[in-house]
Amino acid sequence: MRKNQVFVGVLLLVVAVMAVGCAKPPQQEIDGAKAALTAAEQSEAPKYAADAWDKAQQAMNAVNAELEAQQAKFALFRSYTKAKQLIADATNAANAAKDAGIAGKEKAKNDAKAAIDAAKASLDSANTLFADIEKCGRAKRAKEVRKDLETVKGNLESYKATVADLDSKFAKEDFFGAKAAAETLKGQIDPIASDLTGIKTKFKCK
Repeated sequence: MRKNQVFVGVLLLVVAVMAVGCAKPPQQEIDGAKAALTAAEQSEAPKYAADAWDKAQQAMNAVNAELEAQQAKFALFRSYTKAKQLIADATNAANAAKDAGIAGKEKAKNDAKAAIDAAKASLDSANTLFADIEKCGRAKRAKEVRKDLETVKGNLESYKATVADLDSKFAKEDFFGAKAAAETLKGQIDPIASDLTGIKTKFKCK
């Protein structure tokens, strides 16, 4: 009787060890982590939150490495305890990347809008100065500025097309491109506006 009890006990222990040792990958959690990473990518985290996206990818790489390591073991000795923690970490990192991607895109949008508005304001100011000078007889008759004013007029006309291009970039959500182009445009207009201000002051144009 005692021998039978010992045998049954040993048998139950073997079954328990096999049950633990033959553990299966936590597929539901793995699928959840992959879905979170996909959501982060769709939020454009690679573009607008590169650091957070890299961390999420690295966390998922760690999951894959651990899963591969367990699969390489004899079935009886596999354990997914560590994998579950890595999966949780990867899911959290992916969710953080998603949030960072959304926030980063909004910031890029706002920055682009501000840069475009600043460029447009500079162009409006330059056009107003030019119009004031054109009404000023003393400035128009001055030979030393006549040629320069013709050049400025042509430049200001061409900048209108550039402004339209800025709006097009913004509409296409090329926020980084729109911001860079707007800043470049403003950098071209500001010196012209400064020169026009000098001409207006010199010839006392109203």
